[in-house]
Amino acid sequence: MKINLLNRFVFFMSASAILFSLSCKTPSPPPSQAAVNPWDTVSNFKGLIIPADGGTINFQMNYTFAGSNIVFGSKQYSNAAGDTFTIKELKHYLTNITLKRADGSELNLQNYNLLDAATASTQNFTLTKVPAGNYVGMSVLLAVDSFRNHSGMQEGALDPGWGLFWTWSSGYIFYRINGATTASQNYSFDLGGDTNAPKVTMDLSSYKVKSVAPKITLLMDVNEMFQNPSNFSFKTDGYTIHSGLDAGAAKMSLNMKDMVTVTGLNP
Repeated sequence: MKINLLNRFVFFMSASAILFSLSCKTPSPPPSQAAVNPWDTVSNFKGLIIPADGGTINFQMNYTFAGSNIVFGSKQYSNAAGDTFTIKELKHYLTNITLKRADGSELNLQNYNLLDAATASTQNFTLTKVPAGNYVGMSVLLAVDSFRNHSGMQEGALDPGWGLFWTWSSGYIFYRINGATTASQNYSFDLGGDTNAPKVTMDLSSYKVKSVAPKITLLMDVNEMFQNPSNFSFKTDGYTIHSGLDAGAAKMSLNMKDMVTVTGLNP
């Protein structure tokens, strides 16, 4: 009888120890699941989707004059007013690229780039750390915004050493084009001044691209600065612009608001 009771006691203690051990064991965590990026699953969209934060956008600018390639110094071009001329130099700022989201909000990438139509290396640039999102449009400023335009001498693309800075007025030359006419008269247009800052708006909704590093190809038609909505005539509006107040500056800057278009959006 004593042996039977002893066996029961040993069995009870052993079972209790096992149950206590099991109750103290740390439960295994559930299997981990990778975070789902909501942009990866979107299929019905227009424009550009950058699916992950920190995306990059590569830009390329091409130049033509009414569909013809620009040959500096020798090829002759004609505008709507009947002026015939060559192009010797073409430099300009392209800043404040702003992406328009599908919900209507906007994102300014706060870039400042100086492009030279005769130097291919300046016509390609990359903007980084672009937030994830769906972008259906964009705008660019062919100028320097008023804040930076009046912040004195700066660095990078805004370094006065590039030659596009009016020291006499502490402001930037936004757009420079010069050359000669067939009438043996030189022309020189240096466009600047806060009221002459062309903003060009472009649509991306005809494309459908999802990429963390897309490429946007832009085309500048130089002919557009001489037409639409008003024809610019050398004889009537002048052969020179070297101040924001010069005759013809306002007309030219207004014409420039449609001179850049998107010709490609690729992954």
